[in-house]
Amino acid sequence: MEKLADKTIFIVGGSGGLGVEIARAPAGQGAHITIFGRRQGPLDEAKKTILASRLHATQETNAVSADMSDASEVDIAFKSQPQMADALYCVAGGTVNELGFLADIDASNLEGCMRNNYFTAAHSAMSMWKAWIDDDKNKDRKVGARQLRQVVFINSAGAFVGLPGYITYAPSKCAVRALADTLRMEALRYSGASSTYTVHCAFPSNFITETFFREQEKKPALTKELEGTTGSNEDLQKRFPSEDKVALGIINAVAKGEFAICEDSLETALLFSNMIGPSPKRGFGILDSLLSILVGLFIWPVVRRRWDSRCKKDSLV
Repeated sequence: MEKLADKTIFIVGGSGGLGVEIARAPAGQGAHITIFGRRQGPLDEAKKTILASRLHATQETNAVSADMSDASEVDIAFKSQPQMADALYCVAGGTVNELGFLADIDASNLEGCMRNNYFTAAHSAMSMWKAWIDDDKNKDRKVGARQLRQVVFINSAGAFVGLPGYITYAPSKCAVRALADTLRMEALRYSGASSTYTVHCAFPSNFITETFFREQEKKPALTKELEGTTGSNEDLQKRFPSEDKVALGIINAVAKGEFAICEDSLETALLFSNMIGPSPKRGFGILDSLLSILVGLFIWPVVRRRWDSRCKKDSLV
């Protein structure tokens, strides 16, 4: 497992929720943390939480305000930092303001969701990737001093299944998964004597955050029923994991070198097994292979018919 002491970690979308929790774990292991987000106020509050989690007082903790869906702002924000990152976590995203059916939303909702979920990840990864490659070209490394460079995309189980109400969100998360799969293969071109490049993609299902409850207020009833998020807030808190538990699972899986991270939910693991495509199978691949047969032959046919039936009952005509 990779040790995080004295490593520098950039977290895009670190001003709240899962981003802060992902920052706290490596800070507690001695890493230097820089968080990025749009609003300086929430970033400053998040910074206080991270500072309180540090292993020692000499660790650097920075909070940088920028529009991370804008490629030029991303470049400026990254280049302005005193240290280059060893790892980049792309956490920004969500769908609080874009929930709804296609006939009920605006084109701006489609564009906004793709910007918040896909372009923040794509622009951040591109900027960091190019900086790393230039650094490898311009720096002479001593024998045995190979550097580990990691990009971690915080995606969603929504990348595996489209549900009515998530018409803006699911496509943007599918795009992030394709980005991660493709960049994982491109990483093989750059890993060598100087550096090892790795790519990881986490697919958390629903978990408890303030944003989750804000989304609940705007989700169509059909969406809640199909994804299993009906019930009171107290009930949901008992059924779904906390953000700190999800964050720690992601950090630990990255340290183990896992590409596809589905630690928080059996349902997510089942979905992934049936949609592996070019992604590496987890572990030795035996369980994913068996699960893919089970899901494809027995589970999806039943679930799909049940969902289709429920959508027909929700008919407006």
